[in-house]
Amino acid sequence: MITNSNLQSEGIYSSYNNYDFDELVTLLTFVSKKTNTHTDILLEKFGIFVFPYLVGKHSYITEHYSNPLDLIAGIENHIHIEVRKLYNDADLPTFRIVEKTDCKLTIIYNSGKGLTYFAIGLIKETLNHFKVNGTVKIDTSFDHNKGVKFDIELD
Repeated sequence: MITNSNLQSEGIYSSYNNYDFDELVTLLTFVSKKTNTHTDILLEKFGIFVFPYLVGKHSYITEHYSNPLDLIAGIENHIHIEVRKLYNDADLPTFRIVEKTDCKLTIIYNSGKGLTYFAIGLIKETLNHFKVNGTVKIDTSFDHNKGVKFDIELD
């Protein structure tokens, strides 16, 4: 995959550097074509795959939360602040809380990178991490030019 993708980085990555977003798109497109799997499905699976790594590496952040909705609601005002301490030039999405109850969280997700399904994978794995069943739905009636509206409901 890496040798066939003509990447500027030559596929040599470190957690201490930033890389051109087009490299991710190139690799994602390659895997999608090779596996005949839609990129949305691959991105969601990648989010699920990445979540345990993030928790393992940054457990000092996640240990502040006792349930998945609080953790997700804390992304913008807690987690992203911690991320910026480590990577001050990180291009992070935004998460705006619309509604929060004990069993439901509605957020507006904005990202210039189109990683909606990666975010869904992270959210789903957050539910799994807390051993909670629930659903993540995209509100298709929301104006997509203003972001993506997620409804997260616990069973």
